[in-house]
Amino acid sequence: KQQVLDELKAIDVAMQRLKLLHIKARRYQGLIPTMLEPLVQKHRSPEAMYAAFMKSVADAQAKISDFRDLMTDETSTEAFARAAKSREERPDGIAPWRYDNYPEWFNADK
Repeated sequence: KQQVLDELKAIDVAMQRLKLLHIKARRYQGLIPTMLEPLVQKHRSPEAMYAAFMKSVADAQAKISDFRDLMTDETSTEAFARAAKSREERPDGIAPWRYDNYPEWFNADK
């Protein structure tokens, strides 16, 4: 009984991590256009444009670094390993997952 409870808890932790990664990945879809935005805006000088652009690049790099850290930490690695093992053991009948079938998916609190 305890083993089943531990397994359920591990699955719940993995699902929460996958949800967080998915939410962050979706938010970052517009990262490159946002990063390039200072290049199309009017600035008082080329130096100001360069400074604004470099700030947007640094902000984007920080977000990507945060995402990479989440993707490669122990919790995520275990979640991906669990999913790979499950697919290997039971390859048939795995339906494609679509986020639009789950409207609450983007709510990180649920």
